[in-house]
Amino acid sequence: MREFFKIVMITVLCTSVALGNFTPLSISHAEEASSEIRNPGFEEVNNDPSTIPGWSMENNSSTPAVITNTISHEGSHSLHFKDESDKAGSRIFSDRVSVTPGKSYTAKVMTNVVKQTHNIVYEVHYYDKDNRKLTNNVKTELFGNLPKDNWTELKVFTEVPANAAYARLAFYSGVISLTEAYFDDVTWEQAVEDIPLEREYASPVDLGEMVNVQLGQAAVIQKNSLGENEVYYHSNGLPGTFSVLNAETGELKFSKVIEGTEALWAITIGSDQNVYFAGTGDGKLYRYLPEEKKVEELGVNPSDNWVWDLEGTADGKIYGSTYPHAAVFEYDIESGAFRNFGTAKEGQQYARGIGVSDDSIYVGVGTKKHLIKIDRSTGEKEEIIIEGQTGTDGMIENIFIVNDKLFVSAGSVTMLVLDRETHEVINQFSYSNMISDPSPHNNNLIYFKFEKKLYQYDFSKNETKEIEGIPLLPDTVRVKDMEWITLSNGETVLAMITQYGEYILYEPIKNEITFIDMDIASQSVEIQALEAGQDGKLYMGGYQRGLSIYNPFTNEREVNIPSFAQPEGIGFLNDKVYYGTYVGAMIYSYDPNKEIDLNSNPKLEYDITDHQDRPFTLTSGDNKLFVGTVPDYGVLGGVLAIFDEDTGKWSQYRNVVEDQSIIGLAYQDGKLYGSTSIWGGLGLDPKAKEAKIFVWDVATSKKIEEFTPAIPGIDETPRMIGEISFGPDGNLWGIVDGTIFAMDPETKEVVKSKTIHPSLYNSSKWLPYRLEWAPDGMLYTTLSRKLVAIDPETLSHKVIVDRFMNNMTVGMNGSIYYAQGNKLQMIAVPETDATLKSILIGGKTISNFSPGKSQYNLPEQERSSLQAIANQTEANVDIKDEGQMTTISVTAPDGKSKKTYSIQWEQQAEVPEYAMEVNVKFQDEKGKEIQKLTKENKITAAIEVKNTKNKNQDILVLMELLDENGKVVDQDQSSRTIPKGKTMKMSTKLKMPKNIKGYQLKVTAWEGKKIKENMVPLSEEFIIKE
Repeated sequence: MREFFKIVMITVLCTSVALGNFTPLSISHAEEASSEIRNPGFEEVNNDPSTIPGWSMENNSSTPAVITNTISHEGSHSLHFKDESDKAGSRIFSDRVSVTPGKSYTAKVMTNVVKQTHNIVYEVHYYDKDNRKLTNNVKTELFGNLPKDNWTELKVFTEVPANAAYARLAFYSGVISLTEAYFDDVTWEQAVEDIPLEREYASPVDLGEMVNVQLGQAAVIQKNSLGENEVYYHSNGLPGTFSVLNAETGELKFSKVIEGTEALWAITIGSDQNVYFAGTGDGKLYRYLPEEKKVEELGVNPSDNWVWDLEGTADGKIYGSTYPHAAVFEYDIESGAFRNFGTAKEGQQYARGIGVSDDSIYVGVGTKKHLIKIDRSTGEKEEIIIEGQTGTDGMIENIFIVNDKLFVSAGSVTMLVLDRETHEVINQFSYSNMISDPSPHNNNLIYFKFEKKLYQYDFSKNETKEIEGIPLLPDTVRVKDMEWITLSNGETVLAMITQYGEYILYEPIKNEITFIDMDIASQSVEIQALEAGQDGKLYMGGYQRGLSIYNPFTNEREVNIPSFAQPEGIGFLNDKVYYGTYVGAMIYSYDPNKEIDLNSNPKLEYDITDHQDRPFTLTSGDNKLFVGTVPDYGVLGGVLAIFDEDTGKWSQYRNVVEDQSIIGLAYQDGKLYGSTSIWGGLGLDPKAKEAKIFVWDVATSKKIEEFTPAIPGIDETPRMIGEISFGPDGNLWGIVDGTIFAMDPETKEVVKSKTIHPSLYNSSKWLPYRLEWAPDGMLYTTLSRKLVAIDPETLSHKVIVDRFMNNMTVGMNGSIYYAQGNKLQMIAVPETDATLKSILIGGKTISNFSPGKSQYNLPEQERSSLQAIANQTEANVDIKDEGQMTTISVTAPDGKSKKTYSIQWEQQAEVPEYAMEVNVKFQDEKGKEIQKLTKENKITAAIEVKNTKNKNQDILVLMELLDENGKVVDQDQSSRTIPKGKTMKMSTKLKMPKNIKGYQLKVTAWEGKKIKENMVPLSEEFIIKE
C-alpha cells in the first residue's frame, strides 16, 4: 500500500440504489471523525477475519467483505467484496472522516472486477453533528461494464453540504446484483481552491415536452381467457405506457404508465394467458392480468437490467435473454421463483433472440453471431455452428421454432431456415422482424412481411411466395407480432401490429386486407439531440424516434414528425438542416423554407456504409458538410463523411484514426480538425489507449497529422476528446470529461487548461460533451455532464445546473437551453439578447419578419419611415442607410453582444395587366386540391377564366410537364372563346410518371386557339413542383 491515507468508496452493481431504505449502522457518540481514512489500502489486518480495521459492514448486508492477500494493486492486501445474493444487497462503510462544509473532495479507489451484473456504485454519505444522516445529500457514481481482471480507477467528485460534520464512504451492492470485485488504494483529497465565476443566472423555466412519437418496440396479440381478442402494446415514453386494445376495433380498453420503463422490447403470453413483459432499465418482470385488468410486479430477474426478449412455454415457464452479460433467466409462473442460467457465450454482451422447445433454450448472441443451445434441466450449453454466420460481426436477433425447423434471424432482416437436427441452412429470405405461426387453413404455410408486401413460406416446397392482389402494407421495419385470431363474425384472420402501432388483418381465404386504427396516444420521449439553428429556432431529435422544431420567439413547437429516425447529431449547411440518424448512420436534410413532405422534406441524402451506426458530430465550412461517426455493434473505427454542395457528391474515409470513433469536428481555413473516442460500437473493448486530435486537409482529402494533446494538469490520459470548437480567440477549444482546454491550432500547444472535475468516464463513451459560445463570449458546456459556465479568459467557472445532462445549446438571444429527460428547459440571459422584436415600415411589421431572420429583400416602393424595435428595452438600435442597403445594428444591454440585420431594397418590375383574370387550382384524381406533384397521379388543372375586356376573347390554356432540365416531356391544352364580361371554366389534365424528381407542372393562358410563335400571354404562370 502507499504510505498515506486513502478514502474508500464502494461500487456496486445495481439497477437502482435505494439510498434511504437500508438499515443504518449504530454510531457511537464517542467516536471522533479522523482527518484521514483509516486503512485505505487494507494492509491493517485483525486476527478476527470477520472484522476489518477502519471499515464496517452494514447491518443487513447479505455477505461480509474480507481482506485478502490473493490479489492487490499495491502492497500485499486488498478488500474482497463478493455478493452472491439477488435477494439482499451488501454495503461496507469506512470510519468517519472529517470534512469542511462548502469544500469539494475527490474520492478514488482502484477496482478489479471479477463479476458484475449491474452498475458498480461509489457512495459518499454525510452526517450532521448529531450523527443524523443527510439522506438528500448522498453522493453516488455508477460504473457499468468495467473491464474484468484489470485494475480500474473509480472516482467520485463531491461538494460537502453546509450542515455536514463528517462523511463515510461505502461500497454497496444492490439488492438484485451479483457482484465480485476487489478494492484497493483509496484516496480522499480536498480539491484545490478555485476562484468562482461571479455571475448570477435566472432560474430555469420548463418549456414542456418537445418530441412526441407513436412508437413501441413490444407488442403481442391473443384471445384472452375471457374469449376476447386483445392487442397488448407498450408505447415508448418517459416513462412508457402499457395499453390493451380491442383486436377487432382498435378501441382502448386499459392503459397504465409503467414507471421505470422507457423503451421496452420483451413481451410474451404465458401458459396462464397472462401477459409478461420486462424493460431495459431495472430488470423487473411485470405481469398483466386480463381478467382483473391490472399490472403487477413479479420481481427483478437475476441476470441483467436490460431484457431483450421473453418467451413463454406450455409448462408454465417464462424465459428471458438479456444485456450486457448475454445472460438467460427463467421465471416459474407457479412458484414465482427465478433461475439464472448465466452467460450464454463468454466474451459476448448481447443475448438477443430466444426460442424454447420442450427440452432446450435457443439463444441468439452478439456482437459476434453465435447460436447457443441450453438444456432446460441441466443448464448445459452447446454452440450450434451456422456456416458463414458463426463468429461474424452482428447478432442473432430472433429465433422461432416452427414445424420442427429453426428460424434464425442473422441481423435485422435476414431469416435463415435451419434443419433442427443437422443445423444445415436450407433456405433464407428477407423479412420485417416477425413470422407467423402456421396457418390454421394449411399447416405448411407461414406468413411474413417485408417492406410493403406480404409473403408466405411453404414448408412442403421450401419456398417463399409473394401474396398478390392485396394493397401495399406500411413500409415499417419491424412487425412486433403476428397471430391467428378468430373474429366475432367467425372469420379466422392473421393479425399484425408494427412498431408504429399500425394494425392489419389478413383474411387468406378471401385474400383481403383490413387496416384498423388503434387508439394509442403518442408519448413524449427523451430529447436525444438539440441544436440552435441559423434561424434562431431549436432543432431536436427524440430517443428512438422523432423530430421537432421549437420557435423560442413565439414559444411554440412548430414541427413534430413522430416517424423520423433517431437523430444523434444535427448540423447546418447554408439554408438546410442535416440530421445524422441511428440506425445505419443515415444522413437526412431538411429545408425549413419548404413544406414538410415525408417523402422529400426531410430527405434521405446519404447512407454512410462500412459498418457505421451513429453520426454524433456534424459541422460545415467552405460549402461542405462534415460528419463523424461511431461504428456498429462489435466494430471499431469510425468514418469521416464529406458532402460537397458545389458538386453534390459525397465521399467517406474509414479509420482516419485507427480503431477510434470521431466525436468532434471543427473547420477553419481549409483544414478540418477532428477529435476521437477510443470506444467503438457496443460489445467490444477498445484497442487504443488514448484519444486523438487529427488535422485533415480538405483540398487534398488527406490527413495531415494526429496527436494526443499534452494538457497540463489533467488527471489521466484522455480517452475521449470532444466536442471541439474554435473560440473567438482563434484557439481550438475542447473537453476531456471534466477538463477544458484551448489549443493553438498552428503550434498544437495547449495554451490554457483546467481540470474542473475528475475524469470519471462513467457515462456515454460517444456522446460529445457540449461546448457552446454565447453572444458575449462566455463558454457554456456539459463538462462532467453538468451545465457549467466558463469564463474563457480566466477559466473561472460556475456549475449552473448540478444535474446530469447530455444536451444543451445557446440560443440566438443568448438564452441557455438544455434537455432534462423529455422536457426542454431554458435559462434566460436577457443582458446578452441583441435580437429585434420587430421591423416596421409605415407603422406595420414587414412580411415574413422573425427575430431569427437577419436578411430581407423588400421593394424600393415600401422604403419609408423605417423603425426597428429590440426585444430588450435597454438594447441600443442603430439604423444606417447605405444606398440600396439598410443595416440595423443591435447592441444588447451588456454592451458586448451584437447582432446585425440588413434590408436589400429592390426595384420591382411593373406587374403586367393581363386581358384575362385567370385562377388555377391543381387537383388529384379525387378532386382534392394539391400543392405538389406526386408520382403516377393524374393531375387536373381546374381553370376559371373571366374576360375583363369589352370584346369576345379567344383563349388557349396550355399545361406543360417539365423535367429536371426544364425540357417539356408532356402537355395538354384546352381552348375556347370567352364572351365579353363573362366567366367560364376550363380544365387540362396529365398523368404523372413514376420518376418526377425535379419535375414541375406549368399552366399558362395564351391569346388565340392554337400554339404558334410570338403568342401573347393572358395570365401569369401557375406552377407546382415535386
